Amino acid sequence: MSERGVARAASQFVERRRPLLLLVLAALTLVAWAFASPIGSSPDDDYHLTSSWCAGPAAGELCEPGEAADERVVPEALTDIACYAYDPQASAACQGEEFDWSTSETVETGRGNFSGEYPPVYYAVTGLLTGGDIQVSALLMRLLSVALFLGLSAALWSLLPERRTTLVWAWLATMVPLGTFLLASNNPSSWSIIGVGSSWLALLGYVEATGRRRIGLGAVFVVSTLAAAGSRGDAALYAGLAIAVVFVLTVTPTWRYAKLAVLPAVMAVVALALFLTSRQVGSGLQGFGAGGSGSGTGGADDGGLEAVITGPALLAYNVLNLPSLWAGLLTEGGLGWLDVQMPSLVSFAVVGVFVVLAFVGLARVERRRAIALLLVGAVLVALPLYVLQAGGDRVGQQVQPRYLLPLIVLFAGLLLLSRTGAPLRISRLQGWLIGAALAGAHFVALHLTMRRYITGIDGAGFDLGAGAEWWWAGPVGPNAVWLLGALAFALLVSLAVPLLTRPAATALRGQVPEGDDGDAVTATQARRTSSDHR
Repeated sequence: MSERGVARAASQFVERRRPLLLLVLAALTLVAWAFASPIGSSPDDDYHLTSSWCAGPAAGELCEPGEAADERVVPEALTDIACYAYDPQASAACQGEEFDWSTSETVETGRGNFSGEYPPVYYAVTGLLTGGDIQVSALLMRLLSVALFLGLSAALWSLLPERRTTLVWAWLATMVPLGTFLLASNNPSSWSIIGVGSSWLALLGYVEATGRRRIGLGAVFVVSTLAAAGSRGDAALYAGLAIAVVFVLTVTPTWRYAKLAVLPAVMAVVALALFLTSRQVGSGLQGFGAGGSGSGTGGADDGGLEAVITGPALLAYNVLNLPSLWAGLLTEGGLGWLDVQMPSLVSFAVVGVFVVLAFVGLARVERRRAIALLLVGAVLVALPLYVLQAGGDRVGQQVQPRYLLPLIVLFAGLLLLSRTGAPLRISRLQGWLIGAALAGAHFVALHLTMRRYITGIDGAGFDLGAGAEWWWAGPVGPNAVWLLGALAFALLVSLAVPLLTRPAATALRGQVPEGDDGDAVTATQARRTSSDHR
């Protein structure tokens, strides 16, 4: 067989296996992130893991009542699990051989969801995985979140062939590195991101589809909404916003639409109930209080401003500095307990990709999508400004970027949305430059994240195994995990780039690309466009 024939056969194989390859590569990437950091590395993990233990079936043995109503007696390791937090030069060596991962030693603590600050769903589900070994249980919880993300994404890929470009690139444009870190963590923010990012697209397909596809998409919508609204109070609000966005995009004054609206209306009520019963939301709406950092995880740099400012001056300061919070949604806010900072290379690449895709997506915006974008954009501006102003806080204090990341995923999906799933107007060269920027940023981000925990950031060198102070017990070393995760993500991006650059008739069988006005073009035009991209 000639070289051209071999290349054609390889291309056809990849085309047929693209869904499976994307799923496997995404799984390898997120599993690498699940093992890239020690237990306790995500924000407030002592709080969240304790809450899961106290919601599990063995809570009577592993979480006994304390002296006060809002205190519990829990395994001691849960309270000391983030012994390296706030000190980026300290590795996770404090979780060494002498660290007791069993549940035999106990201590009384008030750090947990004992007063209903968070919705109960996330803790109730992850609590099913609690057991006698804290480390194993926490890893299983991380893998459960990864499985939830992959399962919902695979279902949407299968049920919404016309939306695959939106599905894949809304995630890729917003996940490096903060999103990938959180998706594979023990933080309920993982379910917030997964739920909001999946629910709106599932509901959009539910309204547009018929028959079994509608039933399947309705099920995905229900699971996604419960995941979001059941993880955090603010995510319950975002889940309601996602429903409102789809209403803006699709509403018609017909009896058929009224019947379809019953399911989202019911789920909106469920989300509202979880929102109103979350004490976390009440604290946020009243402001967290000036001068500190949100949720006990430290604050970002506020530019060295020492003086206390209030009123209009505080509002002006926050308005002018709000873009730094948005940038933190992607990179600048820091990972972990805000003690894993990314270099400018990662920030430049990731923010650059998002801006490029945003401007390309805005080239064709019909009226309804413009309204939806304005609605989400207004919330991205008004919500953090309100919370900061109420608490007398400046940008960089209290309101962490991860709180708003679900909205950014929703916003990105709206930017990349098209009626027929046609790719964006990006050339092959532009598409591969975007892919290279993301893959390179991910390569660096995963290495630096692992470096922070293996030796602390004062460690140096390309080899992660050299001088390692912390790593998992087992035969797989840190370099293998890093290179596997980086390679998997690079291949994932390479398989996703054609969805941006080639006609939908080629990328998605049976789909017809859009013309300049957003309407479907003729089959002849589609074939002509397809030939231009071969």
